[in-house]
Amino acid sequence: MTMQTTNPKIKTITKEELAQKIKNVQPVQIVNVLDPKHYYMGLIKGSKKIPLDQLDKRWGELDKNIEVVTYCASYDCPASGQAAEKLTAQGFRVSAYEGGIKEWKEAGLPTE
Repeated sequence: MTMQTTNPKIKTITKEELAQKIKNVQPVQIVNVLDPKHYYMGLIKGSKKIPLDQLDKRWGELDKNIEVVTYCASYDCPASGQAAEKLTAQGFRVSAYEGGIKEWKEAGLPTE
């Protein structure tokens, strides 16, 4: 599968890696960057909702000492990579999970 991130400096994370972090209770901030009209798709369990267009105003809600994982709808959605770029520029340690809620749900992983 091809990754959609335009910036090669942005780290990506797989669903397996993210599921392992959650399972091992590693501190990680999971951020759904979808527009609220897409929340019907569901959320990865424990996600914080910060739409991409609000990220510049709301990044202060995140802890720079804890890794951030951004995600959106699917591999077709560029928002997770764009959010990761913005947060990286603010000094966060960020990975983009580009499979998004679609891949997560298809894998039967925990949602809310």
